[in-house]
Amino acid sequence: MTKDSSNLTQGSRRESLNPISNEKRMFGLSTYIMMWISSMVVIQIFMVGQSFLPPVGSLNLFQAGVVTFVSALFLWVIFVLNSKPGLTYGIPFIVQARSAFGYNGARIASLIRVLPAVFWYGIGSWIGASATNFITDSIWGYSNIWLYFILFQVLQTIIAYSGMNSIKWFDSILSFVVLGFLIYIVIQLIKFGGLNMENSWENNDGSWGMPFFAAITASVGVLITAAINNGDLSRYLENKPKNNRIGHFFGIVPMFLIMMFIGILSAAATGIWDPIQAIVSVIPNPVVAVAMMIFIIVAQFTTNLTINIKPPALVIMEMFNLKWGTAVILVGILSIATFPWILVSSSAFNTFIAFYSAFLGPLLGILLTDYYIVHKQNYRVEELYQRDVKYNWLGIGSMFIGGIIGICFLSIAWMVSMPLSALLYWAGMKFIPAYRVQSTPAAVDKA
Repeated sequence: MTKDSSNLTQGSRRESLNPISNEKRMFGLSTYIMMWISSMVVIQIFMVGQSFLPPVGSLNLFQAGVVTFVSALFLWVIFVLNSKPGLTYGIPFIVQARSAFGYNGARIASLIRVLPAVFWYGIGSWIGASATNFITDSIWGYSNIWLYFILFQVLQTIIAYSGMNSIKWFDSILSFVVLGFLIYIVIQLIKFGGLNMENSWENNDGSWGMPFFAAITASVGVLITAAINNGDLSRYLENKPKNNRIGHFFGIVPMFLIMMFIGILSAAATGIWDPIQAIVSVIPNPVVAVAMMIFIIVAQFTTNLTINIKPPALVIMEMFNLKWGTAVILVGILSIATFPWILVSSSAFNTFIAFYSAFLGPLLGILLTDYYIVHKQNYRVEELYQRDVKYNWLGIGSMFIGGIIGICFLSIAWMVSMPLSALLYWAGMKFIPAYRVQSTPAAVDKA
């Protein structure tokens, strides 16, 4: 196995999944943080925050704030934990998954991860097209959202087509612009909706029951996909002490808090569900409103490139040994087929998140159990690139059992399914003779 053939370019195939040695990593701590800052402008987080307060939700402002902080800390922990194999060994998510699911079984697990990404890709592009439509309608009186949606798909495909370096620099350069606009939005929401927010704080008893836990489920669920496959990005980060904890804390937590609070504040201040209309309604003049829409357009590019295009393209490239550029084009086409214009305006938006997180929770729980408990953070990396074990039915079965039971508790799906599948997998690896031998700590083989 050639260890340094992993530079992801338009012509890359399966060899780009080989381990990346530490001296070949393209991200230092600062560029990694900047990449995540720009990638975390996820309008879907904004929409989840909007759904906490009436009329959509039943929490008050204080409870929504507690949900936000709890979710942010939990996300930080799972990002740090599940990024460790990629950071340590330089391997991507689909290779990491082979340990728990087998060589072919990892493809099943990967499809469960990447299908939601294709949906989110389409949703992000539709939101960006809506912002573009607002700009041209306001300035020139021209409206054609379908044209803008297709243009969005084409432009994002062109940027992602060139590979990891173009994604890195596009996201990193725009991180400061993104942060400045977000702070401005928060100030405008507080200024515009002060009285409404005060009433929401004082006059709504809210709920500390199931709606509170359902809100945490949705908040974590919207980013649990990125936490599962973050090895695809952490493998490019220099493996130095504290890079994992510091990089993910400053790259993810502050931005998650800001995006969630923007959604919560917009719900309290405006009561408008549509994210574009909610933001525009608190902007003081058309010039600033247009600038804000440009920001939303840019934000969809940065988020989609990192979180929603790269994961499914990598899986398609691995499964069919296609070139990276070809896989990127296919992902763009598939995202159009998800009909995002229907989902983004649907009252079932949070139900959609809960449904797919019912299976993503078990996937994450099994990955963490396999790495930290079964293998004691020691992988024989060479074995992960061999086809000796095509399917680990214990891992696959534990994931599906947990996911099906999670659906029965849909509003708190991953909270139920994640620990259940982790427990089933651990018990099987410990007590079933056919699997017990695999739980012996392996020799360390680090990139």
